[in-house]
Amino acid sequence: MNEFMKILLSLSVSGTLLLLLILGLKPLYKNRFSKRWQYYIWIVAALRFLIPFTPDTTIVGSLFGKFDTAAVNETASPHGAIPAGTGDGKAGPIQTNRDMAASMREPVNKYVCLFFIWSALTLVLFVRKVTVYQGFIRYIKAGNKEVSDIEILNLLSGCEEKLNIKTGIELSRNPLIASPMLIGFFRPGIILPVGELEDKELSHIFMHELIHYKQRDMFYKWLIQLVVCVHWFNPFIYLLEKEVNKSCELSCDEKVISVLDDIARRAYGDTLISFLKADNPCKSFFASLTLTEGAEQLKERLGAIMKFRKKSKAITAVTAIFTAVVCVSFFAVGAYAAPSAVNDRKMWKNSEIRNEILTEDGVYYIFCDGAEEDDKPLASVSTGNIMFVLVRKDGYTSVGPFGNMETLMEDVAGQCENMNTLTQEEKELVMDTAAIIVKNDKSTQYTFTQKGYYCNSYIIEMGWNLSDTLSKEYAVSKEITLEDNSVIKAYFDERATDYLKDSNAVSAIGKLIYSLNNGDMQNNPMIEIPLITNITYVSEKNLSILAEEYFQKSSLTEFSAIFPGLDRKLQKEYCEKIYDENKIAFFSSILPYMDRDLVTLYADQSDRDQKVNFLSVVLGYIQPDDRDQYAEKYYETDNVSCFTIVVDYMTKEERQEWLKRARTDKKTNFATVLSDELPD
Repeated sequence: MNEFMKILLSLSVSGTLLLLLILGLKPLYKNRFSKRWQYYIWIVAALRFLIPFTPDTTIVGSLFGKFDTAAVNETASPHGAIPAGTGDGKAGPIQTNRDMAASMREPVNKYVCLFFIWSALTLVLFVRKVTVYQGFIRYIKAGNKEVSDIEILNLLSGCEEKLNIKTGIELSRNPLIASPMLIGFFRPGIILPVGELEDKELSHIFMHELIHYKQRDMFYKWLIQLVVCVHWFNPFIYLLEKEVNKSCELSCDEKVISVLDDIARRAYGDTLISFLKADNPCKSFFASLTLTEGAEQLKERLGAIMKFRKKSKAITAVTAIFTAVVCVSFFAVGAYAAPSAVNDRKMWKNSEIRNEILTEDGVYYIFCDGAEEDDKPLASVSTGNIMFVLVRKDGYTSVGPFGNMETLMEDVAGQCENMNTLTQEEKELVMDTAAIIVKNDKSTQYTFTQKGYYCNSYIIEMGWNLSDTLSKEYAVSKEITLEDNSVIKAYFDERATDYLKDSNAVSAIGKLIYSLNNGDMQNNPMIEIPLITNITYVSEKNLSILAEEYFQKSSLTEFSAIFPGLDRKLQKEYCEKIYDENKIAFFSSILPYMDRDLVTLYADQSDRDQKVNFLSVVLGYIQPDDRDQYAEKYYETDNVSCFTIVVDYMTKEERQEWLKRARTDKKTNFATVLSDELPD
């Protein structure tokens, strides 16, 4: 993982350097070069953040390469360099790193930790952006009403012909927006706000949004979002996002006004001003391309419109020079390239075979014939997840790679038999190593929900439904008798083992599992293979004090655990406080413990207050009949947004019935929502 993290960080550094270079040159080109060039030059910077391919010698590559330098003694070796993983079982000598040997002995590889932190946050950020985008599109489509005015449609068609756009662009009106926008990748649509617009204004709007479509700006914006997700830890990446968004509108404006005279340009500027509204809910949203992005950008856009001049041939030539400078810089800053096999030669010592295993990036090094840690290769060429490198007197010998832990022993045995260069003693050594790897395998991590519960004066933190294989990780287990005299085996983490001899604690665990499995709490899965991660004794007298302490510290697990133990009056007080302070996370955590009346109360309250986030959560806990009443209410009042929330809790059959009704009533918005929500 360390090589991957080095590559990632080097890309971030090299991209930042190129970004700063372009920004540093901006005073020279801002008022001289075309806005289109200023827009697309950022693609070069974006690609520098993403593309790991690089020349052998680069600025950033050399910087990161210094971390991998090592003192290497060069002597003649009886065998030539052969890449790892070749059929004859030989691997070429690879650059060594003396400083890495000690770190590889650490029980937890810091690079692995960094990789999992980075990948988790990257995935969360990307999924969130996609989810927000889908929600936004669904929200907008729910309010769309197709434009049927033939004059407006003819005007749009004329603009499409001017730009040589053959794809039919959908045109709608929507009361939910304040400024025209373009949405959709493959089925693009222009959406107009409600209100009368002059033909001149419509023409400006259509040209602006169609140019966005023709330039594929939506794809460009998502490329930048990908860069943001990958390099979320780099503060400069958000500067790149800001510059691209600003340049996008300037480039589009330039294209529109390039065919207009001075009077028409002023009229175009007036159109921009007319749609600048502070309450526009869609401004600066990455999923849309709006006509106006905000007052902070309007001044620059209007100035660019008034100062527009066609570029001379001299400026065009200078632009080409600047482009070449940026492209050369793209390759010059470069990135870190993971080391490959080189033709180093090493001096080997004669001694007995010794089984010493060092692991990094899925590579297992086995030292024999006098090889020492100093002789370990830095990296090995591999396409699999698991690779063996035999470090021996006459060169590195690759065994593998392999990708499947379940068949590792069998695969290693087969490979060893095919490697005539290995002695019998070496084959046995490799097999022994494979057995150790399988025994210590932690490649498949368990996934389960961990929650805190209060029961009989104990806060019990518990996860459940471990796989049989992973449960063996926890050597400490105990059979616990439940209230119906059935028995369940529970596993215990080290933090909870002190309570194994506490009969009251064990009894509380049994009572808790029985209660959860018998439906005492809504929406809880069946507890089959529990893992007790922590147990804390708390006095019933101190529950109110602890509740306030956990609330102030935002300790969700502990607060939600003891919430059921509070008296009803105090529960209601906390519910009011959480609701008033808009603490949706706390509200979600205590919802399963609220009684039916309280849940109904907050369903009504969030409905009246139009707190959509609270409403979307609480609707999952009310009775189906009550949900039907909300659906009926939102349907009759044409509240598509809230109706969409209720749809999430409908069965397929219920959605189909509502869809039939919406089509009969000719409620297109509702029909659209329901048809989108129906599973395939």
